[in-house]
Amino acid sequence: MPLRYLTCSLVALLCCVSIGFSQSKEQVYAGVIFHIMKYVEWPEVGNTMTVGVLNDNQLTAALNKVAADKKIVFRNIEVVKFSDLSKLKNTNVLFVPKKMTVYLADIANSVDAKQILVISEKKGEDQDGASINFIEQSGKLRFEVYEEVFTRTDLKMSEHLKKFAIIKVKAS
Repeated sequence: MPLRYLTCSLVALLCCVSIGFSQSKEQVYAGVIFHIMKYVEWPEVGNTMTVGVLNDNQLTAALNKVAADKKIVFRNIEVVKFSDLSKLKNTNVLFVPKKMTVYLADIANSVDAKQILVISEKKGEDQDGASINFIEQSGKLRFEVYEEVFTRTDLKMSEHLKKFAIIKVKAS
C-alpha cells in the first residue's frame, strides 16, 4: 500500500513539474514579439516602446509578464490592450490575433502604418497590412515577413532577423 501511494505521488509530482516547464502559446508569442523588436531599427520613439494587443487578454498578460523590468533597445516597454479600432495610436507594435484579422485592412487604414510594426496570425497569403505573420509549421512557431508591406514602413529589419524569417516577397 505505501509503495502504491509513493508511486502515485511521484507520478503526480512529475506531471506537475512537466506542466510547470511548458509554455503557453501566448508566452511563446510574447517572447518572440520582444525578440523581433530587438532586431528592428525604429525611428526616434522616445523613452518608451509600446506594444498594443487587439482584444486578447491572455497575450496582454503574457506580454506584461515578459516585459516586467525589461527594456528593448534601452527603452522601457509598455503593453496596452485595445478593444476598439478607433483608439489605436501611439503604439510601436500592434499584435492582431486570428479572431481580429478580418479587420487588418481597416487597421492599416486607421493607423499611421509607417510607424507601426503590425504582427498577425492570419492564415493565407493576403495580409492586408501586416508586416509579420505568425504561423505554425511542423509544430513550431515560425514567422513570415512580408517584405512589400515592411518596406512601406519607416522601420528597418536587420539581416539577423531575416535569417530566422520566412520571407514573402509579394504580399498579394
